Amino acid sequence: MVVNRSFTLKFGESPFHHFLFGPFYAMGLFHATKKRMIVSWSVSFGVAAIVVAVKKLPYPWRNVVDAGVVVGLSWGTLSILLSYIKSLATGEMPEGSDPALPEKK
Repeated sequence: MVVNRSFTLKFGESPFHHFLFGPFYAMGLFHATKKRMIVSWSVSFGVAAIVVAVKKLPYPWRNVVDAGVVVGLSWGTLSILLSYIKSLATGEMPEGSDPALPEKK
């Protein structure tokens, strides 16, 4: 979804604030379907709550969680990067991804 939404940004067609807040746009935090915004905001607040909880963990458990986060973020970054490169090379969006854009009025 992130790659697909990033490819919907077009100079001259998309509003300036979509470019200004590009990462938030790509994450579906605004200008998205109601369901997508609920899910995206819930995940964002959920991650923030988990961060607060993990900060209270004692050694060594906090370090174990931190190591897991490094692995997860690395895996996710690599996945998005490879999807983006593949989309640039083929000109096709990732299979099965929906940009979750609101219906035009």
